Amino acid sequence: MATTLSDIANKTGFSVSTVSRVINKKGNISNQTRDAILNAANEMGYEFKKYNKETNQKSKYIATVFNNRLDKQGGILGNPFYAQIALGLENFIKEHNYELLIKSITGVRKRDRKTIKEMIASQEIAGMIFIGYMIDEKLIMEIKESGMPVVVIDNHFWQENIDCILNDNIAGSKKMMNHLIELGHKNIGFISGPLDNTSFEERYTGYINTLRNHSLEIKDKFIKIGDSTYGTESAYKVITKMLKEEKELPTAFFAVNDSRAIGVIKALQDAGFKVPGDFSVAGFDDIETGRHITPSLTTVKIFKQEMGITAMERLYELINNPDEKTRKIVIPVELIKRNSTDTI
Repeated sequence: MATTLSDIANKTGFSVSTVSRVINKKGNISNQTRDAILNAANEMGYEFKKYNKETNQKSKYIATVFNNRLDKQGGILGNPFYAQIALGLENFIKEHNYELLIKSITGVRKRDRKTIKEMIASQEIAGMIFIGYMIDEKLIMEIKESGMPVVVIDNHFWQENIDCILNDNIAGSKKMMNHLIELGHKNIGFISGPLDNTSFEERYTGYINTLRNHSLEIKDKFIKIGDSTYGTESAYKVITKMLKEEKELPTAFFAVNDSRAIGVIKALQDAGFKVPGDFSVAGFDDIETGRHITPSLTTVKIFKQEMGITAMERLYELINNPDEKTRKIVIPVELIKRNSTDTI
């Protein structure tokens, strides 16, 4: 069995993070510590990867990790939200002589841990970016302790001191809710995916808080939590069922993302209703499709490429200065008024 960084750490008494920095020639380490770790690594048969300067430049990969649930939509580049984030990553990477390595994980904890640990041990990977991935706390701490620079996009592990790039989801949700209320809507439905998704949970919080701030009743029957994260089809089914079973209906629907909002509009139109004549519908994200459907979609604009660029800028700082303090960067959002919402 190959010798790992953990094996060397156990033998020398130094942390995995310190061992990683010595092996990868990063950070300020005393000569005594460096010699002790390198001697132990040699004695234990650790396999060093040797590169000349030119080869080393070509081996600077940034690993981008996402859940393979996106594979159903053609992978990360087939998802209208994450494709724009990936474009922002790529634009920065090209300018700084890195290469983008896209890794899909399964959601099966044991298998994911193996995949991610292999990446941690790789000397070809300069840093890791997790996009919207719910990772278990133990594994995220192992990544942190290994010394591998890591940034999380569209999720956060603030208590674990992991750098994260987030949208101002709560503020965006409040802006949309206030817009609908200003149009005269008092009964507003919320159409979401699973609330273990950080962004969805924050948008739900904005929805609830705004209703309370306006002393409007929170009606559970108007809140529908779907079974998938991005589903136009899921939202279509939810609304179709709601139209058949509920006697009282909202006058407006706020969907947790644009993909769901499109499903809501389609279900209402197929049932013979007009949008916005009979119901108003709003989304969140501002994907390209929402601009071209009929009616065009009122939404909250997320600056997706900026998220990718900001994540890479932060990762680049961590690669060059491992002792940087942890930062949570929240990117503002913007209300976009189009034709899918109107007064009652």
